[in-house]
Amino acid sequence: MSGRGLTMRGTGDTTAYLRRGIREIICLALFFFTFLTCEYLFDVRIAEFVPSSEVVIYESIVVGASVIGFFVRPFLYYRRPQTIDATSDITGVLLVSALLLMIMAVRFEVLIAGGLVACCALGYCGSTAHANFARRFARTPCLARAAALSYAMGVLVQVLNHMVMPAGIPQQAVLVVCAIAQVASLHGARRAKLRDESDPSFEPSAAGLSVDALEYGAKWQDDPKAKAAFRRAVVRLTIATAYLSGVFAALNAGLTTLHATGAVDLGDWPRLLLVVSSLAAGVLFDLHGRSYMNIGMTCAAMLSTLSFFVLIIDGNGGNELAATTIFYLGSGFFVVFFTTKYAAVSLYARWSYFWPCMGRVVNNVCSMLVTAPAVAIISSQNVLAAVGAALVMFVGIAITLLGQLGRRADDVVMQDGLPLATDDLGADLASACPDPEPVEAAELTSDERLDAFVATFGLTERERDILEVLVVSDQSVQDIATTLFLSRSTLYRHISSINKKAGTASRVALINFFWSWTPKD
Repeated sequence: MSGRGLTMRGTGDTTAYLRRGIREIICLALFFFTFLTCEYLFDVRIAEFVPSSEVVIYESIVVGASVIGFFVRPFLYYRRPQTIDATSDITGVLLVSALLLMIMAVRFEVLIAGGLVACCALGYCGSTAHANFARRFARTPCLARAAALSYAMGVLVQVLNHMVMPAGIPQQAVLVVCAIAQVASLHGARRAKLRDESDPSFEPSAAGLSVDALEYGAKWQDDPKAKAAFRRAVVRLTIATAYLSGVFAALNAGLTTLHATGAVDLGDWPRLLLVVSSLAAGVLFDLHGRSYMNIGMTCAAMLSTLSFFVLIIDGNGGNELAATTIFYLGSGFFVVFFTTKYAAVSLYARWSYFWPCMGRVVNNVCSMLVTAPAVAIISSQNVLAAVGAALVMFVGIAITLLGQLGRRADDVVMQDGLPLATDDLGADLASACPDPEPVEAAELTSDERLDAFVATFGLTERERDILEVLVVSDQSVQDIATTLFLSRSTLYRHISSINKKAGTASRVALINFFWSWTPKD
């Protein structure tokens, strides 16, 4: 596919992209809701057994256990695919059972066991939800907005559940029901994918991939120079995420401790700030080819670090309110940041299924490591230690996030027909790729190209409608058939007819030919 074709497809309507990916958005939103609500439930229950200063310590350990689930799912996907269905069923049962165990636990050990199992199961589900989301949106111009919408929906459901539903069993019932819905939706997505793949006419683009990210990543990383550039970019992104996680983990430690003592309620109105900040981050981060992501995230991190000082010098309730407000405004930016960045990274990785959830993995691991020192600093009111920690984080964030501001982040280079955005992976990737060929000044619009193609190859009006959807859509075959009010078999017959007239052999070849075809004068 030519660079021009990819550019045309990248400027599609945002609403259409979001509508086609609504299933992936909802699956990811369900994960965010169940994960955040499970964490909140654990905080409330563990406070019944331990002092308030220890609540966040146990929370960080339990949440850190989710990393196991995040790693297990990609491993099975690539190494033991025949076990995925059975493992997914077992995971769903374990998740619901662990949540019920947390709800009904009357002993400390039982509560800890329930929390560990629940978070491991949620990590498994979250890995799948993130991977499906990345495959749908990583190539679109609205990646950050889609991530923001998922997170905002998950948080909003949590807020409504906490504010509208009576405390206790009703709220807990909503959590269990949503956990079941999450598992069912992920199972449904997998079965739909398997049905498509089992169809004799299945092509990779029918799964919403255009060019399968896994196959491309393996091919692209055969180039030693590009492979080294990829590694440098990922290391830089991971270090940045780790530093940012340290900032927000320290704040979370202080606020969770206050929540356990009853000084603030983190399950009520403050979480609405997460909805606002995540949606604002989605809009800001997508501007000009995501060229404002690094600077926007840096500003949010600096403000959040200031709120950590507010907690250290706390002398009245107003400081707690200010710290809570700043924390939640910054947290929305951070979640959208690492979700978007690692989804983009997955396009270039050999194990594309593994990378979309890596932002959450790094965040959870760093939170587990930072929480205890942060609690110690807050408890001791040691301003000097707080200043030292803040300086280390400031330097790390500046080096990793602001080091590329001198380059145009919205420049896109091409390799084998795939766009590489320098903002998502850093300038190293751009330097590892050949310079793009200049694009001709005179460029056909999508409609002009379509009209010329139809006239040249003698397509019918119905074939024109089908071709119009095929060349701009990342939907599955079933979704395209539903959109056009056709059966799958009828859609395949029309595609076969178009292929015959255009002289192409498959749907992928047809799409590639359409965007590379040049009308004759």
